[in-house]
Amino acid sequence: MLTDSGPAIDQSALEDLAALLLERAGLKISPDGFYGLRLALRAHMPALGISDSGDYVHRLRQAAGEHELRSLLPLVTVGKTDFFRDGRQFHALEARIMPDALLEARHARRRVQIWSAGCATGEEPYSLAIVAAELGARPKEIEIWATDLNAAAVESAKVGRYPGRRVAGLTEARLARYFTPFGDGYEVSPTLRELVRFEGQNLAAPVFAKVLPGSIDVILCRNVIIYFDLPTIRGLMDRFFVALRPGGLLLLGYSESLFKVYDKFQMVEIEGSFIYRRPKPGERATDIPGLLGSALKKAEPPPKAHGHSKAAKPHKRGHGEKPAPVRRAPAASARAARAEPAVHQSPAERLEAAMARSERGEFDEALAEVKQLIEAEDTDLDAWLTLGNLNSLMGHAAEARDAFTAALAIEPLCVEARIFGGVAALQIRDLSGARAELQKALFLEPTLSLGHYLLAQVFEQSGAAEEARRAYRNALAQLRFPQRELAGHYPDMPDSPETIARAARYALAALEER
Repeated sequence: MLTDSGPAIDQSALEDLAALLLERAGLKISPDGFYGLRLALRAHMPALGISDSGDYVHRLRQAAGEHELRSLLPLVTVGKTDFFRDGRQFHALEARIMPDALLEARHARRRVQIWSAGCATGEEPYSLAIVAAELGARPKEIEIWATDLNAAAVESAKVGRYPGRRVAGLTEARLARYFTPFGDGYEVSPTLRELVRFEGQNLAAPVFAKVLPGSIDVILCRNVIIYFDLPTIRGLMDRFFVALRPGGLLLLGYSESLFKVYDKFQMVEIEGSFIYRRPKPGERATDIPGLLGSALKKAEPPPKAHGHSKAAKPHKRGHGEKPAPVRRAPAASARAARAEPAVHQSPAERLEAAMARSERGEFDEALAEVKQLIEAEDTDLDAWLTLGNLNSLMGHAAEARDAFTAALAIEPLCVEARIFGGVAALQIRDLSGARAELQKALFLEPTLSLGHYLLAQVFEQSGAAEEARRAYRNALAQLRFPQRELAGHYPDMPDSPETIARAARYALAALEER
């Protein structure tokens, strides 16, 4: 049966799919999030020629349906979007980015172009439209281009109708001015609609045919690239770089970074948010313009703690990092530098400094500094992952679990939280818990060789020799695919394909010998 907006979706099918996603990926979706599930099913069922939602979910439970279930993951999180999500970034947009862009465009007698890439059901572009309207921008002065791969989400965004709970974060003044009551919810006003243009767009496509080079002032692509592999991210960044005007800005999610991934952008700080900028001609990517960089508030020194643990080598930084190197203090002032963070340290630099403490065996002090960072940047995924790892190493199992749970609240599909959660469980001999976490990680990222290697260790400690052999062989087989570095810090984790291959071959040979 079909409705006006696509296949009918039974409530029981949504409940079964939510249970399946929890079982396979550890993704918890409450009934409030069924809106995103419904959109995902309506987007995928017609492509498979299935009109019954129960039949579709039944197919997902079969071995042949695993790839299809995995392909749903980027879509089922669509329900997590909110109006004015990530307050610090929207503060920067309201206070500096959009006013400056409008002023520059008015002088040049052109229109400001803003791209909401991965707009989901429209809350982000409509939030941008509210900011533009409050700044007095008219339709001829600004256009917000909103795109998403999910055609059903784009159509929903065009309609612009939201239940009351989805606009709960808006002030009463904004709700009254820019929305009208509609049934048990609200509908976006024409004032906002005329500022936004919605279209479908696959960000992984090799060419953006609808985008002129150097035409976009600001791109928002938040919580999207976490679903892409490394070559896809680099190709997308190349296309974004070309699309932006010189001096144009790219806003990613707080848990996303281009460190060791892409180095053509500058990293700048605007009103407390770290944002990527396309350099103007003659500038280097390492230059940070004084016009955009404002001083960060001076961080308080961490509280002193007693007792030290065994020194550990910090893990190399990976995909979720910020791209600034650690500022090394001169030898004469090294003690002062350890006592108090630098005035202009970014979150990544503060985290790097904390891990330098752990390298010296100052685990209590490192833990205190990471906690302090989280107090200031409570959506920093790297910091939460590192906090979990430090607690795990110090024997604080409950605190480690809490930190990984917090990381999953920020990014429900975080592979690292599952990998490190499995390691933490393994350290306290919770073999069933370790196996469950690692299997969820491998469902999300089947080609992650390290995940197969760690799962093999769990099997081996459980006495399941044949399963351990198979997992070690899988770890070696997956090395034919590019392996990314993990976000967060963990000491002594195998951090290169060569190290993993050597460890897996040695373990496999030992098993065969026994």
